[in-house]
Amino acid sequence: MKLKWLKLENFRNYDSLEIDFTDSNLVALIGPNAQGKTNLLESIAFLALGKSFRARKSLETLKWDRPHGRIKGAVDETELEVFFQRSPEMKKVKTHGNVVPPKDFLGQLRIVLFTPEHLQLISGSPRLRRQYLDRILVQIDRRYIEAIGTYQQILKQRNALLKRIQNRQAKAWELEIWDARLITEAQIIWEKREALLTYLKDHLTELYQEISGSKEKLKIVSQTHSDRYEEKLIAHQDSDIRMGNTTLGPHRDDFTIYIENRPLAVTGSRGECRSAVLAMKIAEIRYMQEQTGSRPLLLLDDVFSELDHSRQNKLGTLLGDYQCIITTTSKTHVKDLKDIKCYTVEKGSLTG
Repeated sequence: MKLKWLKLENFRNYDSLEIDFTDSNLVALIGPNAQGKTNLLESIAFLALGKSFRARKSLETLKWDRPHGRIKGAVDETELEVFFQRSPEMKKVKTHGNVVPPKDFLGQLRIVLFTPEHLQLISGSPRLRRQYLDRILVQIDRRYIEAIGTYQQILKQRNALLKRIQNRQAKAWELEIWDARLITEAQIIWEKREALLTYLKDHLTELYQEISGSKEKLKIVSQTHSDRYEEKLIAHQDSDIRMGNTTLGPHRDDFTIYIENRPLAVTGSRGECRSAVLAMKIAEIRYMQEQTGSRPLLLLDDVFSELDHSRQNKLGTLLGDYQCIITTTSKTHVKDLKDIKCYTVEKGSLTG
């Protein structure tokens, strides 16, 4: 899997941009902050995920004074496009110029994204860890795409009904139909997530030890409501009605990483946490490759400046086998990488 070219129109601070990636598998985008480096990675991620990893709404990425914009790219022989329009408000995803449902768009470009925010995977909010699992699975598993999409729709309907019951505009028995559907999709989500977490449990310690040089072992413990979920959902019905919100389900999942039976988020040093996150990202790469038979595209957003020299070397060793696009504020961060093509990014334009 290789991204051959990228074209932008009215995306973020880019009026128009065309860039060819066929010359090198390793590309560095170099320049000061706020020049558009991360915007380029965001546009590529759009072609993989169908949405932004930074903005809540896709239209936030459209250049503020323009009526429409688009992102286009070729992955092997497949042409992908995301089109935005301000009025009437819309976003369309296309393959070879034809509008397709999001579930058919996902998986044609697979990425592994690594940003400074991911260094908070260990100690940050549960949302980051759920997002870590979801971004992997929606790119490789169509059934997961369908289940997570349906689950979110049902969850929204159930929460709306809870508020109506709370306001005496509906009856509690009306929850039964939504609960049955919620349980069905939740079990699929948990099955897929557990398979991924099992892979992490089997490989994370080895990767961590290789990166950190230590002999300490990592353990992952999942926090889900998957066991006897139907009973728990019924038992929490009254409290859900009082809160007007569904308090149990995959949308509340989390997992904790332990180092030698100590919670890493609480007792781990800065270096230990960063080694664990790097191990998680490498595991993500390998899991996607094993499940699909092709290598994902790596997008590294200013990560080298956040890692010490040893961890930079570990990551750099990996990059030679993958197509990778890196952003950095200084060429010194990538000077040891071989066969790298460098572009300077300044005010939404590229030179190099």
